[in-house]
Amino acid sequence: GRLDSLTDHDDATGVQLREAVEHVLEIRPGATPVASLSLVMGRDMLPFTVQTQGADGRWTVIARVADTDYAQRYVSFPPQSQPFRLVFAGEKPAPLSLREVYLFAEGQADPALAHDWQAPCDKADMMTIVAHPDDELLWFGGTIPYYAGQQGLKLQAVYMTCSNYQRRIELLNGLWHMGVRQYPVIGPFGDAYSTNMAVIYDQWGRERVRKYVMGLIRRYKPDVVVTHDRGGEYGHGAHKLCASVAQYCVERTGDEAFMPESAEKWGTWCVKKLYLHLGRENTVTMDWRVPLSSMGGKTGLELAQEAYAFHITQHKTSFAVTDEGRTSNAKFSLVYSSVGEDCIGGDFFEHI
Repeated sequence: GRLDSLTDHDDATGVQLREAVEHVLEIRPGATPVASLSLVMGRDMLPFTVQTQGADGRWTVIARVADTDYAQRYVSFPPQSQPFRLVFAGEKPAPLSLREVYLFAEGQADPALAHDWQAPCDKADMMTIVAHPDDELLWFGGTIPYYAGQQGLKLQAVYMTCSNYQRRIELLNGLWHMGVRQYPVIGPFGDAYSTNMAVIYDQWGRERVRKYVMGLIRRYKPDVVVTHDRGGEYGHGAHKLCASVAQYCVERTGDEAFMPESAEKWGTWCVKKLYLHLGRENTVTMDWRVPLSSMGGKTGLELAQEAYAFHITQHKTSFAVTDEGRTSNAKFSLVYSSVGEDCIGGDFFEHI
């Protein structure tokens, strides 16, 4: 790709650099000094340093990004009016994918573009578990903007699969728009479709996927877990699997003798409540149409709809983010609780 594709405000374009010991990108500021930047990465990600050159010709590191797991990185440094460079390098020669570079003057970083992701939760208030990017919007509606954005709770989003880097960028943009600041967990499972849950279990590995979800719950220790409908919303086997494996694990995470490897590593944990989308017993209906003061007065439903707009690759489908109809994203069922059944309803954290 062309280098000017890094500044075209289009995450779908960029450059793919071949394997090298290091990759160097020189930046020449204009009239306004640059004090921070945001990078959008593609398939191949590397740590990098920000370097300036002294009068003696030597390069000095003024900022460092050591992680290799975040597809969006933000870094600030002393304002630079002279050319500086970004040096990407790992432990061995590697390729690099860059999709976009945003430059900001001091104090003028655009929060819609400068995604300064925090590490995943040490202790989550809520965990959402979905099969694919955009499922959290289509089926959970205002859950994320209300609890993460309005309430400021620590929400750990989990995606079991993500088929390509473009969908990863879309999910990150959508989460950020709804107020999530903890980087999501993106699972290692391959995208697959079948209406038969057993087929997906066979493809992902029944024991493997159970151990994976058990480890996530014990590691992030959520009080509330929200996941898919037992029927897979429209019959998707991976959605059914999420509901099945979440309930299986939630009912056993407090038993140190059950899957002892994760218990030894993270300790045991007792989830307080597990909600599945839809259902017929112990149901609650959420109101996603209440204006959220912390989110500019928009409703949770509006924010979820706006977040879905970031999922450009999925707009060819017939799905919509709605709280109406048979698969309303406002309807849930409480299938596990260690704090009693809901009495008032309309709040996943009732009794907590």
